[in-house]
Amino acid sequence: MNFAVLLVPDFALHALRCSEPALRHQPVALIDGEGRKAVLTEVSPEAEGVTPGLAVTLAMARCPGIVLRPRDPTAETVSNRLLVAAAFSLSPRVEATTGGCCTVDLQGADPVKTTAALHERVAELTRLGLPARAGVGATPLLAFYAARCATPVLVVGEKNEFLQNLPLAFAGPTAEQAGVLDNWGIRTLGQLTALPKAEIGRRLGTDGVAMWERAAGEATRVLRLTPPAVTFAARWDYEPPIENLEPLLFKLRRFAECLAFELRGAGFVAQALALTLLLENETDYRREFSLAEPGTDVDGWLKVMHAHLETLKLPSRLIAAQLVATPTRPQVKQDGLFETGLRDPHSFWENFARVAAILGSDRLSTPVPSDSWRPDSFTLEKPAESVPAPAAPLVHPPRGGVLRRFRPPRPMLVVLENARPADLSGAVGGRVRTVAGPWRSSGGWWQPEGWAVETWHVELARGGVYQLVRTADGWTIEGEID
Repeated sequence: MNFAVLLVPDFALHALRCSEPALRHQPVALIDGEGRKAVLTEVSPEAEGVTPGLAVTLAMARCPGIVLRPRDPTAETVSNRLLVAAAFSLSPRVEATTGGCCTVDLQGADPVKTTAALHERVAELTRLGLPARAGVGATPLLAFYAARCATPVLVVGEKNEFLQNLPLAFAGPTAEQAGVLDNWGIRTLGQLTALPKAEIGRRLGTDGVAMWERAAGEATRVLRLTPPAVTFAARWDYEPPIENLEPLLFKLRRFAECLAFELRGAGFVAQALALTLLLENETDYRREFSLAEPGTDVDGWLKVMHAHLETLKLPSRLIAAQLVATPTRPQVKQDGLFETGLRDPHSFWENFARVAAILGSDRLSTPVPSDSWRPDSFTLEKPAESVPAPAAPLVHPPRGGVLRRFRPPRPMLVVLENARPADLSGAVGGRVRTVAGPWRSSGGWWQPEGWAVETWHVELARGGVYQLVRTADGWTIEGEID
């Protein structure tokens, strides 16, 4: 197991059908050429009685409902990005061999894990509309042969046994060579390699020797490695401009899947998404979505963006859009033995992100006490992914009264005698019998928003002990002490 090949047969046709969902279950064929010289190059299975190489008029006669289209370079570029990204999830040494074909150097990879990963990548690509196959062999050529024969993954063990009955066309003979070999009765690779290589060279020249080596699986080459993605962005145009949301959402899903594949292949996840909409009136609209949970969950991304786009009214038609993912390394965390995690973390973070997209990411968090002596001072942080085990009880539990806080504190009118509270009126009123305090605290005096708090405990003549607070804004009662 040295090399693997990911292959999508009829790649241009499948790329076109992925870009236009209306063509998914229709008879479709790609055409090459113009006028009477136009012929079919790739044909979908639904086009019964039609094969590649047929003239357009004959194809339309055999299959009246067939849809004829030229190749779509933009759709092929997007689909090829998906294929390359899937290949990078197997190994960092990847060659984008041709459109719809990637070769991967598996040197040092674990055979069992790699085979399982190949099945996963093929299933993912097929789900996205690219029915891929995968082949594994000792050389790039053998892996390519295996991919052509795979259903859907094939690992070549014994080379000679595998090559024996493959058609001669696998070795790529020229028309002249194919004619000569056909006259000799040579139909398979095994029949060709049964002949001495030297005799083939004497009769067919150096090209014949190269063909014999391809038939024997001896041909090898150095891969032209493709650099991994360093930026994760996609842009697409609309011609003509669009007015409703549906075409935008379809393209968003397509390109989001591509970015997610590329992120996973490079070992990253997305921590934020930036969506830019270019409008017909030469303006643009930009929105950044901070993801509560970094990851590559395309469905979660789309739900967050969809929730925002549904509330958006643009002043002009949309001519182009761009989606950019901000990469970060995946978070690795091991919970404690007695910690409790989220029962359904994916649903939690999905709903969290959807609410944050509506309210704003700065308005949805968990309050955490800040490192300050200021009473009730807190900051907002991302919710914890797990709930820690309860802390052990204190050896010496706290003693004294318990403050039952009023939320929010209630304003009071306080009458002072000798600079001490003597009479209260407001939410709680009455003559003060006993006073304790004041306890003063302050901070941030070096900042414009400095603070100072003066706390008192008072017992009323009619009963009840309360906590009073005086700040620059006046007096409030914070609660009752039991």
